[in-house]
Amino acid sequence: MELSILNQSPVLKNHSVEQSLKNTIDLALEAEHLGYKRYFVSEHHNMDKLIGTSPEVLVSHLAAHTNTIHIGAGGIMLSHHNPFHVAEQFQLINHLAPGRIDLGVGKAPGGTPTATHALQSELRKDIDSFNTRFTSLKNYLNNTHEDHHSLKVSPDTSSPPELFLLGGSVESAEFAASEGVNYIFAHFINNDIKLLKQVVDAYRNQSENGTLIVALSAIVTEDDETKQRIKKENQYYQLSFENGRKLRVLTQKQVDNFLENSGEDIQVKRRQAKIILGSQQEVIETLSELNNDKQIDEFMLHLPTTDAEIRLNTVQSLAPAHINNYQKAGVQ
Repeated sequence: MELSILNQSPVLKNHSVEQSLKNTIDLALEAEHLGYKRYFVSEHHNMDKLIGTSPEVLVSHLAAHTNTIHIGAGGIMLSHHNPFHVAEQFQLINHLAPGRIDLGVGKAPGGTPTATHALQSELRKDIDSFNTRFTSLKNYLNNTHEDHHSLKVSPDTSSPPELFLLGGSVESAEFAASEGVNYIFAHFINNDIKLLKQVVDAYRNQSENGTLIVALSAIVTEDDETKQRIKKENQYYQLSFENGRKLRVLTQKQVDNFLENSGEDIQVKRRQAKIILGSQQEVIETLSELNNDKQIDEFMLHLPTTDAEIRLNTVQSLAPAHINNYQKAGVQ
């Protein structure tokens, strides 16, 4: 079972922004040392507690500080970006760290309506659909776009970064499979076991060879007081939009921003995030149970706390070597 890390670069407890970013680097080095497969960073905008506004910058910086681990964006929110320029950026970064750069691409805005307006204010109104833009990005990377003889993202496009679609639905899994790209399912957002099985089946029915990753929330602790604190820290607001889309935000301030600026009727509910929370053995056993049929290639661990010590302990406790030892001992 392969394991990776998703670090959303939160402002950590008792840390400044600068110290929290240094922790993002330090955790990448620890993950590399412990044998994790990938280390992804995310894109968020106008969020009080999340620093990572520019994954392409963080990916480049992290690649320069590591040697073997795959470094990736999890992901680039394509609605804010030009597909050709994204392809240029990540092809360039991949030249700097050959074979180690992964490009995850998502559809969500990754921020408040105010931030979305600021990011997209100069985009034309008849912008293509996400699926069309994603296909264009893929074609630019593979140099298979219509005018590839006269337009290239690099003088050398023979080794593009590995491409992943980020999603949270059966439809996105099917789209990834139809495009022949890898897929990361955001289980930590949906937390629906039935949906997880449907997504895995949908992707595997069309793609036997693509890499299927499930991103989920996990924390290792045996202390009851710490467990309660983690649960409290992970209460959130679920916003339900008219078109069926759902989004989670953490603060009342963010809720107010959506209500005042989205121009839609939004239903708001207070929720408790579902986290795999327990001892090292309990978490490992839960991961094994989720992949009983061995259709999932990799789990990507989201660490839902701003406590730096708990985050580090979780990364160390769930190191791939520990997982392998449990599997050899008969924990499937």
